[in-house]
Amino acid sequence: MRSLQFLPPQTIKSTPRSARFTFTPRDTTVFPLNQTASKSIPYRLAGIDIDGTLLGADSQVSAENIAAVGRLRELGVRVVLASGRRHENMVRFADRLQLDEPLVSCQGALVKNEKTGRIIYRHPVPAALAEEAMRDGLADGMTIIYYQMNGIYISGRNQYTDLYHARGGDPLIEGTLKDLTGTPLKIIWINSADEIARRLPAVRERYYGRLETVVTYPEYLEFIDMGVSKAVGLAAIAGEYGIARSEVLTFGDGDNDVPMLQWAGCSVAMSHASPDAKAAAAMVAPAGDSGTSLARAISAVLAGK
Repeated sequence: MRSLQFLPPQTIKSTPRSARFTFTPRDTTVFPLNQTASKSIPYRLAGIDIDGTLLGADSQVSAENIAAVGRLRELGVRVVLASGRRHENMVRFADRLQLDEPLVSCQGALVKNEKTGRIIYRHPVPAALAEEAMRDGLADGMTIIYYQMNGIYISGRNQYTDLYHARGGDPLIEGTLKDLTGTPLKIIWINSADEIARRLPAVRERYYGRLETVVTYPEYLEFIDMGVSKAVGLAAIAGEYGIARSEVLTFGDGDNDVPMLQWAGCSVAMSHASPDAKAAAAMVAPAGDSGTSLARAISAVLAGK
């Protein structure tokens, strides 16, 4: 198996899943927070995950994380948020941090500049595969969450869609089968954690080589098109600015962050990150409150280590 590699978006070609979602663990180093930051760093772009990285367990952005992001910007680093969330849901966090850069949303399926409205990169799920995933999910008793460009549609309301809304705050549109068609940016099956875990092996086998699948919360199984990831979205932005891969920083905590953690020139996993995220990253933030792990991670990078 090869370790994960990404090409610029215009030259990305389909490769076997084993080449995309496996990785070679790096030497992982944990850095203390109380180190003096260097006056400059060799990075020009930073990609930051939202849930579990920018946000703490209370879904709030800590003052420490806001200040740390500000320090990156003072050093001339362009800061980009990269999330599985919908673009419109991410805007409030970018505004809170006073960021003007494009947003990488829907696990990398969409890269859009909110200020200009320009779409830099868009890669939806092909219609035939989207229909197959939707129908398979309904047949398996899953509730379907369908990310269209004009909103998030659901196959029905229940305790799981209530949970989804509580976590993200997105308006959810109860749709018909006609609404759950076309080329969505992503699809989510939502059910109990036990049911998702039970179905996962068979689903991955069925869609192997056709759709990417990732569990982002125990209750969520997400589908995106092959080759789509936050790394591809960040590569699109880096290409826009003429920034080399070696000049990119990434910060994340989940399995859906693995591609961008391994792709970047330098990457830091949060102290509470998943085992795969820690293995993919070059560094791990020091232990401590999850709400300030990003601040500790940025401090490690600024220490020049």
